[in-house]
Amino acid sequence: MTQARGGPPSRDELRADLESVRERTLQLVDPLSRETLERQHSPLMSPIAWDLGHIAAFEDLWLVRRLGQVSSEAEIEQAFDAFRTPRAQRGELEIPALDLLLRRLDQTRALALAELEHVDLGSANPLLRGGYVYEMVRDHEAQHQETILQSILLLTEAPYVPARREPVPASDPDAPGPGYVRVPSGVFRMGDQSQRFAYDNERPAWDATTAEFDIARYPVTNREYVEFMAAGGYLNDRLWSPEGWNWRRKADLVAPGGWRPRESSAREQPLPAETARDLARDDGLAAWAFVSGLGEFGLVPEAPVVHVCFWEAEAYARFAAARLPTEAEWEKAAAFDPGTGRSRPFPWGEQAPDAARANLDQLRLATAPVSAFPEGRSALGCWAMIGDVWEWTSSEFRGYPGFRAFPYDEYSAVFFGSDYRVLRGGSWATRSTVARNSFRNWDYPIRRQIFSGLRLARDV
Repeated sequence: MTQARGGPPSRDELRADLESVRERTLQLVDPLSRETLERQHSPLMSPIAWDLGHIAAFEDLWLVRRLGQVSSEAEIEQAFDAFRTPRAQRGELEIPALDLLLRRLDQTRALALAELEHVDLGSANPLLRGGYVYEMVRDHEAQHQETILQSILLLTEAPYVPARREPVPASDPDAPGPGYVRVPSGVFRMGDQSQRFAYDNERPAWDATTAEFDIARYPVTNREYVEFMAAGGYLNDRLWSPEGWNWRRKADLVAPGGWRPRESSAREQPLPAETARDLARDDGLAAWAFVSGLGEFGLVPEAPVVHVCFWEAEAYARFAAARLPTEAEWEKAAAFDPGTGRSRPFPWGEQAPDAARANLDQLRLATAPVSAFPEGRSALGCWAMIGDVWEWTSSEFRGYPGFRAFPYDEYSAVFFGSDYRVLRGGSWATRSTVARNSFRNWDYPIRRQIFSGLRLARDV
């Protein structure tokens, strides 16, 4: 039975959460060969073996050494320090053998669970109070699972065959058509207000004010996006910011990440933007397939477009005579209940995410039609705000008023500034423990190996 996101978890719940997230990590990597795990598939991504080592090192730091025990293999730490070694250089590291990494995961987990048996979860220590540090480690591993899946989709060898795969639900036949919903002006409570785990950048909750605005009922779909391509959106510099246009030309962007012409004769590298436009104009989505480490698939017209960078999202919004929402607007549309005047932790209310409300938890390995989850609607009438795709906002990543770094500066504070744009909502690869209205993701505006899409907004 799905529980509301209420008070602090019990010791048994913390143990079960740690065991569940580890089971999924091992399930994800089990089909991969050692060579695949150790190879760096893109300078944007770490070798998957590095992620495994980093997961163990992070858990050792926070659940073993910080809580009083001593690691038996502390020397492994330097190789997996994310700040000492940028992603592009991780393929050059001497990563320990896979059997050592797996043993490290097991040993660290055994020490962490032994410590959990006697720690005081009611301690005045903010790391321990309510099990904060255990939930932090759980969600850190869950977030690296999403990173591992990004790498898996970049694989060029035989298609990845997952240990489990759930079917994708169909569209709701009674769902309303595309359009906008009106969001009232005024103050709403933004940020995390729960008694459960949240990252420092979600706190403190504060009173944010928005003007009245419209926001799209659904994220932008593949069917809608191919119309942008057919209209020459990748050839029209007037739709792009100067920085975005420069990146489009440098990176030869002509379609979302993973889109390839169905006709093998058109799969020249790089594909000219004029050719991509003509394919989209003449045959629409039928001319395209989505190709990834999972194989080759047709594009579902009513599924949200995915693997677009911020600059593409911004250009599409101009094409549609709209704009991207600010993150305050996005959260208000997701969280605000005009009937009570209160903000809810999830679009649908207090209940934690489940398979009937959102496409989360990695098991479908694909996006679903935008109207597939009627039970996931927000109080204001927005669909699919959590799950399927991260949605770009126009906001730079900044701290909220009264922000205090906790438990370490390197999680949020070092990234504040104009270099990053905020994404909201979570994707199909996001674990449900991570997904909530207040969660803030961020990345460089050029990134699109992430599971990113967009939702439109406009002034009224």
